[in-house]
Amino acid sequence: MIHGRDAEEECFEMTKNLETVIFHCYGGSIKTMEKITDAGHYISVPTLVCFSEHHRDIARNIPLDLMLIETDSPYLSPRKGRNEPAYLVDSVGVIAKFRDISAEEVATITTKNTKKAFKL
Repeated sequence: MIHGRDAEEECFEMTKNLETVIFHCYGGSIKTMEKITDAGHYISVPTLVCFSEHHRDIARNIPLDLMLIETDSPYLSPRKGRNEPAYLVDSVGVIAKFRDISAEEVATITTKNTKKAFKL
C-alpha cells in the first residue's frame, strides 16, 4: 500500500517488480498511472473524484480490473465535514456516470478487485 503523494513516479520505480501494489489515494499523472497499471498494480481512487477534475481524469483512464475506491478517511470528504467509509457511495455514483456504466457495476467491479488485491 503506497500513499506516494507528489512522489508517485519514484514509488513506482521502487515497487514495479512487486507482485501486488496498491497506489492509495492516487493523484499523480496519467502517464505514471499507465506505468503502474501496465505493471498490474492497483490504483485507488479517493472521494476527491466527486469534485476534482484531475481525479476524474485518472478514474476515466484506469483499467476497470485495476480500480479500487477508498475514502482516505477522515480526510478528503466529498461532503462537508469529516469523511467516512459510508461516503464511498458518492464515488461509485460519480465514477458510474463518466464511465457510462451503472453504479452497481462499479460497486461489483471494485469489490471484486478489493477481494483479489487483499486476497480475501
